[in-house]
Amino acid sequence: MRDALRESGERYRQLVQALPAAVYTCDALGHITFYNEAAASLWGRRPETGKDQWCGSLKIFHTDGTPLPLDECPMAVTLRQQIAVTGAEIIIERPDGTRRFIQSFPQPVFNTEDVFIGATNLLMDITDSKVSEEQRAHLAAIINSSDDAIVSKTLSGIVTSWNRGAERIFGYTAAEMIGQSIMKIIPPERMDEEPGILRRINAGEHIDHFETQRVNKDGRLLDISVTISPIFNKKGKIIGASKIARDITVQKQAEKIVRERDVEFMNMLEQIIQERTHELVLLNSRLQKSNHDLEQFAYIASHDLQEPLRKILTFSELIESNTSNLSETQVRYLQKVRASARQMAGLIKDVLNYSRLTAHNDQYVTTNLQQLFSEVLAEFDLLIEQTGAVVHTQPLPVIMCIPTQIKQLFRNLLSNSIKFSDRLPVINVEATTENGHLAIQFRDNGIGFEQVYADRIFHIFNRLNNREKYNGTGVGLALCKKIVENHRGSISAESAPGKGSTFLIRLPLE
Repeated sequence: MRDALRESGERYRQLVQALPAAVYTCDALGHITFYNEAAASLWGRRPETGKDQWCGSLKIFHTDGTPLPLDECPMAVTLRQQIAVTGAEIIIERPDGTRRFIQSFPQPVFNTEDVFIGATNLLMDITDSKVSEEQRAHLAAIINSSDDAIVSKTLSGIVTSWNRGAERIFGYTAAEMIGQSIMKIIPPERMDEEPGILRRINAGEHIDHFETQRVNKDGRLLDISVTISPIFNKKGKIIGASKIARDITVQKQAEKIVRERDVEFMNMLEQIIQERTHELVLLNSRLQKSNHDLEQFAYIASHDLQEPLRKILTFSELIESNTSNLSETQVRYLQKVRASARQMAGLIKDVLNYSRLTAHNDQYVTTNLQQLFSEVLAEFDLLIEQTGAVVHTQPLPVIMCIPTQIKQLFRNLLSNSIKFSDRLPVINVEATTENGHLAIQFRDNGIGFEQVYADRIFHIFNRLNNREKYNGTGVGLALCKKIVENHRGSISAESAPGKGSTFLIRLPLE
């Protein structure tokens, strides 16, 4: 008898091991006494029989994700109350961190003498169905909240679903349309469209943004844009069609208005263009006259205005050469006359140079900036020697530019750095290339200025310093700005009183 029972028990064990469903047993104290391979695979571990209790998973949770103590799991409830807990849902976590939705069916076990000896539990993995259920709910929420009409139909054109967007657009409720033919909303003159659409869908074709017309419950004709896709069953067979319809009636009406007004608008636009062209011709004529006037002014400045100044300087020099008949006051006045005349001559020269920069007649040529700067240094050798100025320069590149203008730019910046200094001038010049631009930096240790005046210093005739202490016409930096702009570049300055100034010139390399 014992052999027969042992043989029967072994067959039962083998049968349970072969089951695809997870099965395990516990004794009356909750210790796991047996589990099959399906249970070990579901848990992702092999619990130690006779030691691990209630569940083979070390972490379990309620379906809302909150932790569930092991001694409160469905198996523990069955062992404690000696009753079956059918279909309870929990979440288990495997050692690798993945989680599965589980449905549990623990049953109490009694011996032949009706003594409670433990329980057996069947575990069903319902993760896939849970995910599918959530996805279906999410998809249903999207469909119901869509402003577009989302409709599905069979291959014979019978409506099987009708969302709220369809109710709003076409005026029919879902109850009025489900089970009805889609032909109900197709106007008579477009009845031949539906058979063609169904043939294309039956062939597996996707129809994208097909513009047509449909009629709503009130008989109003609607312009709509329809996207239609085939619906496949699990075997890949086409069983129907899903379509998304958007009401574009307002858009079509707007397009019609635009088309009707197109000719009128184009005529008006052409008239405006002709008027503006005429205005530009007049403006260009005035600009040419203005440029001619500027050239005349430059001629006068270079001849007629400078000639009286030359005479003033000449005669004042002659008078000053014979000072025996002059008092000290008269000599001082004479010196002021000569200084003012020289100042005026310098101003006329700078204004003349500035006016010449407005005409872009100079040609771009390949220019070695290092050689150009060396020539400027040679021009300033006497001033550099007198002031003790130190000029450090890194190698400057070869670029396309207007050499006469860039040379004037170097002269003005170098002159300013030496002139506006109350100590031994130290000037650093360096260049870098970045993002298709050449950046040239002039840095000195001069008197500097307040940063709030950084833009003002480039305006013509603007001076920040005492004319008696620092001579100049207020045109030099304006010339620099004009030269840089002629080269489609930019110039900026950073400074602080007593800490020198840095001028940054950026020129395009192409």
